[in-house]
Amino acid sequence: MENIIKVEYNGKPYKMFQGTYYNIETPDEVIKVIQTAKDGNVRIVLDYGDIKTGKSWGEQYDITGYVGRSTGEVKIPLLIHNTRSMGGGAILTHCIIKIVRSNDKKRVLYQHPSYQPYQPKLK
Repeated sequence: MENIIKVEYNGKPYKMFQGTYYNIETPDEVIKVIQTAKDGNVRIVLDYGDIKTGKSWGEQYDITGYVGRSTGEVKIPLLIHNTRSMGGGAILTHCIIKIVRSNDKKRVLYQHPSYQPYQPKLK
């Protein structure tokens, strides 16, 4: 298996794995899970949050889909709504605190060591 390497493009540092560029702060384990989901055509659900504390932001939109890749010189991972979609939004790989399979929420593919689910503030 290829190694994750550090590269620079136009003065900005990245991690690169199998031709896909990731934010330099993305944990290697997250990179490998995202690449495995892309290669296996696995629909995933992302949970974004504070990577220092592991506390979820409680995002509800644009967190479910298949992993694709942008075009251009710096190819970044995208979250594609379904297999027929032509594009999607960039994945904030450096803010991921949990990844689960869409069809089996109990199947955790990655979880921050200090993961804390979102707790809405009660008024």
